[in-house]
Amino acid sequence: MPRKPAFTPKPPVEKLPLAVRKNLRDNYESKKDDYESDINDVLGFALAINIDVNAVWAYGESLSAEQAGSTFTGYIDGFINGIKAFVDKYGDLGKEYFQNAVSEAQLTVTVNELGDGAPTIDADVKDGVFRILFNQGRLGYNQSWLSDAIGPAIDNAPHEGFGLFAQHSINTSYQEEIEEVQEDIGKIINMSDVVLEPNFEENYAALLEKKEDKDWQKNFGEVTLLYFNQGFDKDDMLQEGLAETLASQTFKIRVVEKTKNGSANEIVLEDGVCYIQTYPARWYYNLSQVGSGLVDML
Repeated sequence: MPRKPAFTPKPPVEKLPLAVRKNLRDNYESKKDDYESDINDVLGFALAINIDVNAVWAYGESLSAEQAGSTFTGYIDGFINGIKAFVDKYGDLGKEYFQNAVSEAQLTVTVNELGDGAPTIDADVKDGVFRILFNQGRLGYNQSWLSDAIGPAIDNAPHEGFGLFAQHSINTSYQEEIEEVQEDIGKIINMSDVVLEPNFEENYAALLEKKEDKDWQKNFGEVTLLYFNQGFDKDDMLQEGLAETLASQTFKIRVVEKTKNGSANEIVLEDGVCYIQTYPARWYYNLSQVGSGLVDML
């Protein structure tokens, strides 16, 4: 099958018609300062609007001069509504990730290099600039849908440590619940000082390397909690066996290349630590069976 030719953007319009320039001046450029102020109010830091209107308008053949200004303000309005929803969901954490990702503190609109197959509207971060992306044949369409693209754009931007989605899941679905889960497990196994070690960094790296999809990041913290919160039934023999063998009083989740028994999950006792093991292809599988076989190993 022949390879699809690489996308070649149209050259910018060398000189915009007078009617287009006037409409842009009256209905877009005159509003930029107010828009930038609104963006600052939402994010808590400045973001300059820097759009090459000549490059964008090269795709405006089907639009009239009277639509020029509203085409650009429509994208900015969609962006502002989108970051409001983004901040409502991710709070200060989202603001921090956004500012770190958009290091050049600029917002632009440009054609999507995916060509005809590109979504009508999308977004990414490239070279520290937040880019609103439009399909080459759909300039001005679906501008209010931009909110769906902002979170993924920030999550996919280069970053150190966890991505936004994974960190948000850890903060909201794990950190807020783990103390209660730890107390409950301590009662079940009669070990009040039990330690639950999520091993977030190593497991995140292992999953990131092996899993093709990225959906797991959105519930990374929640699923980690579930590995601890499943499969431990109160049992006198379990309490006795753990008291004798679990010197560290520690349960630790570990993502390995493959389990020793070939199942989705397994329990391994090493150096006084109880490892709850799984492998990337079976992450979040059969959690109700996590603790099965533990008594037999003690």
